[in-house]
Amino acid sequence: MESNITRRTAAVAEGLRGQGAGAFVVITDENTNWESLFYLSGFRGTSGALVIYDDGCAELYLDGRYIHQGKAQSPHRICGIKDSMLKDAAESIKKRGVTKILCEAGKTFHRTWEELLSLSGAEAFDGSEILKKLRRKKDESETDAVKKAAEIGAEAFLKTLESVRPGMKEKEFEALLNCNICMKGGAPGFDMIVASGLRSVMPHGRASEKTMEKGQWVTVDFGARWNGYFCDITRNFSIGEPSQEARALHGLIAEAHRQAASLLCAGASGSALHEKAAGIFRAAGKEEYFTHSLGHSFGLEIHEAPVLSPRRDDILREGDIVTVEPGLYIPGFGGMRLEDDYLILKEGAVRLTEGLPQELFVV
Repeated sequence: MESNITRRTAAVAEGLRGQGAGAFVVITDENTNWESLFYLSGFRGTSGALVIYDDGCAELYLDGRYIHQGKAQSPHRICGIKDSMLKDAAESIKKRGVTKILCEAGKTFHRTWEELLSLSGAEAFDGSEILKKLRRKKDESETDAVKKAAEIGAEAFLKTLESVRPGMKEKEFEALLNCNICMKGGAPGFDMIVASGLRSVMPHGRASEKTMEKGQWVTVDFGARWNGYFCDITRNFSIGEPSQEARALHGLIAEAHRQAASLLCAGASGSALHEKAAGIFRAAGKEEYFTHSLGHSFGLEIHEAPVLSPRRDDILREGDIVTVEPGLYIPGFGGMRLEDDYLILKEGAVRLTEGLPQELFVV
């Protein structure tokens, strides 16, 4: 991990020199933008400020709660706070004569930047593209973390299915799956989607007090975290034998998934991949029920660039990690989605969620 942090720091310093800036500042204030701070420092906590200078030196400002943790997690120089996090960082910036700093303009409160600039006398410019470019290509440690999260998620899902019974509430299923994720060594990811019966027509139907009954299917979109990184999986299960119509719907979605995923590789167009799935639905007379994009990238955050969307023409690159998640949502009948995570290679892709079969589970 330390070598990855060093490499990322050097890349940020190079970006600074390219834009004539003296420092890149990342701030997390009680959990805002912990992802960027973690990515560039290795430290994961609720509060801290990182200043990377154009010569590659980096200072991590932490309060007394996190000094020991910071020294254990980060290769950067750890600076205990004498006055306040912003004042101490600003003093360092001012002493170095930095007049132009870069930041992620959309990731920290505006008043925080105003205070830092007032104290340091510097001007701030948006340097978000530097980090977006860095974070897009996942290195081996990041890929391994997503793969581990996927293994945990798959095991936890299969374990949870063993406890499903008619009359179980969607919220009970959600709680049990999250518990099993934790028991397997992971952490719950994002707000889980658990939608049964006619509620499955909602692509983002949060778990409710509704009971799951025999003869209904349930769509579950869930994630686990490992070392900060997500997996993102959607599976469907039926309580009792599903109807022929349900099996046919799942089969159609699975075919769209397989055909779109078979085209994944560096250089592939996200809009073309979406169109591949949409074309299969169109031929079956169901394209109108495909109401979202085919997929998106993720990592420390659940939605990152690129996206597989008809409204964008993002081109996949080696090292991208993306979801493929075609779905159909038919009013008065219900909906399903089938989602897996893929690492993009120069030629082809690897399914990181291979531990969970792409089937309509029956419990």
